[in-house]
Amino acid sequence: MVSTSYLMENESPLECRVQKRLEDKLRAAFEEDPLEDGMHHPAEKIIADALRGTDDSKVLTWLKAFSLDSARASIAASVLQCLGRQDHPGTERWRVGLVRDGLAARDVEIRDAAVQAAELWGDRGMLTVLSAHTEPEPWLRDYVRDVAGDLGE
Repeated sequence: MVSTSYLMENESPLECRVQKRLEDKLRAAFEEDPLEDGMHHPAEKIIADALRGTDDSKVLTWLKAFSLDSARASIAASVLQCLGRQDHPGTERWRVGLVRDGLAARDVEIRDAAVQAAELWGDRGMLTVLSAHTEPEPWLRDYVRDVAGDLGE
């Protein structure tokens, strides 16, 4: 999914294996069963289980990297969508940063997944990020505006 060499530089061999195993599980889940809107996906459980681990800050770093991997944008967007379905992973600051970075992606699938995550998490800090975003794709621009409007109420 993501070029993990930069992620693995400061990690132990065990952490590298855990990261690779998570990456492989997610990739396999999406290859076997593509993500559909409104439908539960097995990757949601994979992500939830990973987040329940002992060092969720490492897992959050890995999931963020997987979610923003433009080389595999379709899988990255699917990871981000499933991550958005989690009950407020990380801190609000982390979630807002992930959405901000997702909105900055060149790929429209990743930007769409970022807006979906912002909508599902509903953090107040998302309003600033969504309002500051200039979206070139008309349908996604409308969606951003709608979500920002809902968060501003």
